Amino acid sequence: MRFPKIAAATAVVLLAAACGGNSESGGGGEADSLTVWVMGTSQEPLVKYFEDTEARFQETHPGVSVEVEFIPWPDAQESITNALAGGDAPDVLEVGNDQVSNWAAQGALLDITEQVENWDAAAGIDEKALEYGTYEGVQYGVPWFSGVRTLYYRADWLEELGHEPPKTWDELVEVAEAIEDEQGVPGFAAPTDFTNGIASFIWSNGGEIAEQNGDEWEGRLTDPATVEAIEFYASLTTDGISPQDYVGQNELIALADMANSELGMYIDGGWAIGSMEEQAADPSVVENIAAAPIPGADGIAPAFAGGSALTVFTTTEHPDLAFDLLTVLGDEEGGKGYADVAGFFPAYPHLLESDEYQEDPDRAAAATQMQNTRFFPTTPRWTAADQDSKILPGAVLEIVQGGDPEKVLEAANEELTSILNEPVE
Repeated sequence: MRFPKIAAATAVVLLAAACGGNSESGGGGEADSLTVWVMGTSQEPLVKYFEDTEARFQETHPGVSVEVEFIPWPDAQESITNALAGGDAPDVLEVGNDQVSNWAAQGALLDITEQVENWDAAAGIDEKALEYGTYEGVQYGVPWFSGVRTLYYRADWLEELGHEPPKTWDELVEVAEAIEDEQGVPGFAAPTDFTNGIASFIWSNGGEIAEQNGDEWEGRLTDPATVEAIEFYASLTTDGISPQDYVGQNELIALADMANSELGMYIDGGWAIGSMEEQAADPSVVENIAAAPIPGADGIAPAFAGGSALTVFTTTEHPDLAFDLLTVLGDEEGGKGYADVAGFFPAYPHLLESDEYQEDPDRAAAATQMQNTRFFPTTPRWTAADQDSKILPGAVLEIVQGGDPEKVLEAANEELTSILNEPVE
């Protein structure tokens, strides 16, 4: 195992030397090595994980090395596009689970339907998460790990106030107001540029963002349950629960405030704790930050099940061998191993029931939240509707700024429906 110098844009940080000989791929000729593209940056625990993965893979494919390249998330779009155009390309590719349909539609991913159907481990994967890896009925991706957002709160403050973490919207307001009265800081953050958080409020009230009807997508932003949820989320700002400073911002703006005792509660993912530790002027503050499931209209709210999928890149010369490597990365051992070192959760629901997750105070809330998850529309046009056009957060922003909810959401719903039904290029 050797470690080349890190390149500026896409860093090749782990390169396994071939152990000698060639291996039959069973469908694609011979190979000395396979390349995996992993999103993010290299860290020592990840390097060890891939060393172990290569050793497991070589138990059945001796002589075939595994080369791992880490691609920074901001560079993913350009890197994959260049690979499609004939540049350097991987055999196995990690993509965000909400990007599978997008890349499948562009021809970047190989159809692995038959292989997944014959893969025993697939039976234990979360069924909805596995379905999220399909596009037009074809399986293109397999869940690698999952992550959810939860409610972060100051445990010491709530204990002093005699409050438990809020479980409903009413309790959320009550606790937030109590924090502000006692501590003199905002009790809860409701940033408007936060699709994941807004979606949890919509889903918890029985609303939807969009639904597929036959071959067409229909926006659901004007449904009464959706409207009520969006109005409630906006009211957290207009009623003074959430600061005006968070209008037009995403959840990152709240992270530093939470880490420095300037905020009582906000919604974010498990990956935020590390950033809080870095940004806290007094690191001991972070020791008093705990997590709970996201409060909904009448109980725990569903959360978007973020995470990544493993795919086989369309240009691989060794498709069967690449899928074999995918299974080593994505079976219970490989999936849990990566989730543990990367700070996420395995895509196998029964694993989350163990004491390892349920009795760990740092992971119990997210493990519970993982039992109540949802997904965004499974269409390559979702990226255009959300990331490019910001339809849902844009509507919330307009309402917070005084727009008439009925008119704002009617216009947003028309735009959403139109974009989701645009032809895929």
